Amino acid sequence: MTEQAAPRRTALIVNSLARGKSFSTDLGETGYSYEFVLRAFLPLLELHGEVTRIVRPESQVDFAIRRLAKRGQQAVSLSFRPFSDVYLSRNAPNVVFPFWEFPDVPATDYKENPRNNWVRIANRASLILTASHFTAAALARAGVKTPVRLVPVPVSPAYFELPDWRRGQSVPLACPAYVLTQPEVPPVRVADPESRPGPDSTGFRLKNFVRSLARRAWVDGIKPLLPLRLSKALVAAKNAGKRAWREGETELPIAASRIELSGVVYTAILNPDDKRKNWQDLITAFLLAVGDRDDATLVLKLAVSYAAPVRELLAFYNKLGLPHRARIVLVTEYLSDAQMLELVRGSAFYLNASRAEGACLPLQDHLAAGRPGIAPANTAMADYFDAWVGLVVESHPEPCPWPDDESGRLHTSWHRIVWSSLRDQIAAAYQLAKSEPEAYQQLAAQARARMQNWASADAVWPRLRDALASVSTDGSSDHVYREAA
Repeated sequence: MTEQAAPRRTALIVNSLARGKSFSTDLGETGYSYEFVLRAFLPLLELHGEVTRIVRPESQVDFAIRRLAKRGQQAVSLSFRPFSDVYLSRNAPNVVFPFWEFPDVPATDYKENPRNNWVRIANRASLILTASHFTAAALARAGVKTPVRLVPVPVSPAYFELPDWRRGQSVPLACPAYVLTQPEVPPVRVADPESRPGPDSTGFRLKNFVRSLARRAWVDGIKPLLPLRLSKALVAAKNAGKRAWREGETELPIAASRIELSGVVYTAILNPDDKRKNWQDLITAFLLAVGDRDDATLVLKLAVSYAAPVRELLAFYNKLGLPHRARIVLVTEYLSDAQMLELVRGSAFYLNASRAEGACLPLQDHLAAGRPGIAPANTAMADYFDAWVGLVVESHPEPCPWPDDESGRLHTSWHRIVWSSLRDQIAAAYQLAKSEPEAYQQLAAQARARMQNWASADAVWPRLRDALASVSTDGSSDHVYREAA
């Protein structure tokens, strides 16, 4: 990291979606990953100027601006948030760092909420920072006029310093984990067609028809008549009830207190509640690619702080009934930075089956550590992932709704993973690690070099420095809060 730094001309007032609690309790909640991004940028932000962190922007940003002004300091508000959750001050320039993984950006007040119109809010900001060309292009297509600067999320230097993965290594990871071994296949029972209707039965079709009517009645008839807060509360209550119901369906196995990461370890870090992550394909492809190998392990680090998604995943796994010798390890506890480094050190590959990504920071971390990826080269990952640094999984665009739109209307698109390609690349990765050590090491070295040029502190700092320097704090430019036209 070079020591040259920009003059300390301004102070930065920064915030993310963190709620001021212990970070581990935020895992899996909406926007939790924004806190990871803020933390990754903090060392560089502190090179630019004094950093003041706040939790509640609506009540704290303007107070902090006035306090700094009394000390003779100019301030810039920097929000690591989606546009729908950002607070724009009228007293200082507003810089927003959103993540977006779809080719279309919301430009209407859908769900009768004007804050969901990203384009309107984006055009009132002073500057937009984005981690990928994909997001920048989506904003431009949507008609966003505010200047946009590309600034990748920096990878911690600790990942670049990890030793290379070697065959025969064993890395202990001291954390609770569920180790899934060959499941007991339940006996086949002939279900009563009236009580358990099949997909072609009249009962099944009637059930789906009633569900469709109920959803349409809610979306078009009941919800528009209710206050926004009440409709949100009812949806939250329904989801909580569903979660509580699921929690009672599957018993959790006894957790091991530590695990040994040995053999060929594939690691994936995901929130199982996030439909983009496509963990069902990930599990089935792993089992059918290398399930017969007793030295293959899939580690699923689940970014959740509650049990329901874990039970759902276990129910899916048990229902598969696929005999296997490979291990599947579920890690649900919050891991410290040191533990995350040990997890990466014990991994041979990072595995991603996502339909869309706004950055995929875990993939960046693993590539920086010389762990090749197995992933699609779509959305934001296309900036830094290709066959030079890993094994590329085929994918193709398909229509999808906004992630938070319960109506299911197809507003945009994401990428359908080609399952057979995912399975074949997992199998090819195993052979690469076991039988072609020189080819593996070459891929690993190329991954490190790619991330050094893309997301190391030395690569990111000039971009961030120049972007923040472009923001006027004297009110003489148009890079300040603008009223709607």
